[in-house]
Amino acid sequence: MAHFTPTKVTYSVDGGKSVEADCDLLVVACDPRGLSDIGNFSSEEKAIFDDLKNYTFHTTLVKVPVPSDAADKVKFGVILKPEAIDHMDGTVSGYRNESAKQFSLETANGMSENLVTVYQIQGPVATPWTNEQFLQNLKDTLQTLDWWPYDSFEICTDDQGTEIALTTPYFDHFENEGLTSHMPWKYLGVQGTGNTLYVHGSTCFESVLQCWQFGGLLLDNLAHLGIQLPDEKEALIVVLGAGPSGMLFAHRLQCMGYTNVQILESTARFGGKTHTVTLDAPSPDGTHKKTACELGTCYMSPAYDDMADELKDFLVDNDRHGFWVNASHENPNKLSFRGMVTADQFDGVDMPDAVIAYGDYVGLKGYYEANKPFPDPAKWREGFDPVWTGVSVGVALTKYLLLVEYYVGSNMPMPTSAPQALLDKNYDSFYDFLEDHDLLILTGLLEYAYSVQGYGPLKKIPVYYGMIWISVPLTKAIIKAAVEGLIGIDSDPTVTVLSKGWLNLWDQMEPTLKVTLNVDVTSIERPI
Repeated sequence: MAHFTPTKVTYSVDGGKSVEADCDLLVVACDPRGLSDIGNFSSEEKAIFDDLKNYTFHTTLVKVPVPSDAADKVKFGVILKPEAIDHMDGTVSGYRNESAKQFSLETANGMSENLVTVYQIQGPVATPWTNEQFLQNLKDTLQTLDWWPYDSFEICTDDQGTEIALTTPYFDHFENEGLTSHMPWKYLGVQGTGNTLYVHGSTCFESVLQCWQFGGLLLDNLAHLGIQLPDEKEALIVVLGAGPSGMLFAHRLQCMGYTNVQILESTARFGGKTHTVTLDAPSPDGTHKKTACELGTCYMSPAYDDMADELKDFLVDNDRHGFWVNASHENPNKLSFRGMVTADQFDGVDMPDAVIAYGDYVGLKGYYEANKPFPDPAKWREGFDPVWTGVSVGVALTKYLLLVEYYVGSNMPMPTSAPQALLDKNYDSFYDFLEDHDLLILTGLLEYAYSVQGYGPLKKIPVYYGMIWISVPLTKAIIKAAVEGLIGIDSDPTVTVLSKGWLNLWDQMEPTLKVTLNVDVTSIERPI
C-alpha cells in the first residue's frame, strides 16, 4: 500500500476566504515557473523551470471586405511568410481566412466580408511586446504588405468593445544547451517528487496532442519512473490549471476510477491556450451559419486520430474537416488552399509572384536549398524539374522517417531516456541536421509543417523538437498522402480543423470535471 503524506495547497476563490486542501497527489498542469515562489520546490526542480525559454505568439481577428475581383486576387485561404518566421521579430508572419476555413475558399470569395486571423510571433526576448505593441505594429504595416490581398481591414471587437487579439507566451522549451544537459529527461526524473506530477506542455511539447500523449506516457510507465498514485480512489487529487493538459489528465484519472479530482484554474475561463471565437456573421448569403475562429489551438493531423477517437464523446457534432477550395468539397486536401510568400527565400532573386501555392513552394524551395549555390542566381530555376523534385522529396521523407526512428524512436510523445546518439551530434538546429543528411530538399515542406505552428524557424530550433513534432506517425501520414496524390487516389486530408472549434471540445468535457475558476493559490507545502 502506498502511504502518502498530504500536500497542503492554500488558495482562495474570487478573493474570498483562504482554503486549505490536503491532497494525496498534486498535478501541475500550468506553467511551473509561476509556482516557484509559493511552493517548496527542490533546487533541481527550480533549475529545470529556470532553463525553459518561450516565444510570444500573437493573433488578431480582423474583418475584411472581399474585393470584387476576389477570384483573381484572393487565391489562398492560408498564407505564411517564412522570412518573418525566420526573424521572429513580431512582424506579421501570415494569416488564416476563417471564413474560407469554415465554408471553402470559393464560398468565402463570394461573400461581402470575411473573417481573418492574423499571426505575429516574437522569439525569446528579455521584454516581449505587449498586446498593444503587437496591435500597433499590425495596424501600421498590414496594408503595406504586398501579399496581403484585402483593400482594408477592421479589427473585430467583443461585446465590451475590446479588440479581439491574443498575446500568448508560447512553446516553452529547452534550447540546445538544456538538451545536452538532459533537461527534458531530468524533468521526467522529478516526476513523483513530493507526490507531484508535471503534465504542462513544457514537459515535452506545446501541442494538445503531445500533452495528451505525455499523460499516457506517465500513467503507462509509473513503475519505471518510480511514480505512485493514491491507492484510495476517493483520495483528493488537485490539478493546477484548466488548460488542455490539465483537463485531459484529470479526465484520464477519472477514467482510472478516481472520484475526487479537483481542477483549480487561476483565470476566469478554462481551455488554456485554446481561444475559439464563434461569430454569427459574416456568413454565406441566406445561411446564417456560424464561423469558429481560432486564435489559439487550431490544426489537427492524422497523428491526432487516436486522441480524437478516445475523446469522441466530447466531439459530438464537432467534425474534423479539411481545407476546402471548392464549395463542392472536392479534393479537400487540395494544396492551393495554402500559399507561401516568396520574398527573401531565394537570396534576393525576384520571383514573378509574391505568393505561390504551397505545393509549388515545396518543390521550388527544396530544389533551391538542395542545389545552392548556383553559378548564376538569376537562372537557378532552369534546372528545376517538378516531377523529379517531387520524387526526390518522397525519397527524402522516407530517409527522414528512418532517421527519426533511429534517433528518437516511435515512442510517443518522446523517448523516456535521452537520445544520446542525436545529442552527441551537437547540431545547432533542425536545418543543420537536414543539411548534414542531404535532406534540404525537405526545407519547403517543413517550413509549413513545423514553423507555421509557431514552434520556431528551422535554422534556430533544436533538431530534437523538430523530430518530436514531425514524428514517425506524422511523417508516415505525409508520405501516404503524397503517394496517393501522385497515383490519383483521393486521400483523407492531412491538415484538418474542428467544425465548431477546439473550445467546443473543452466545453463538452468541462461538465464531467470539477473545475473551479478564479483561484489564487498562495502556498504549496509538499512532503519533500
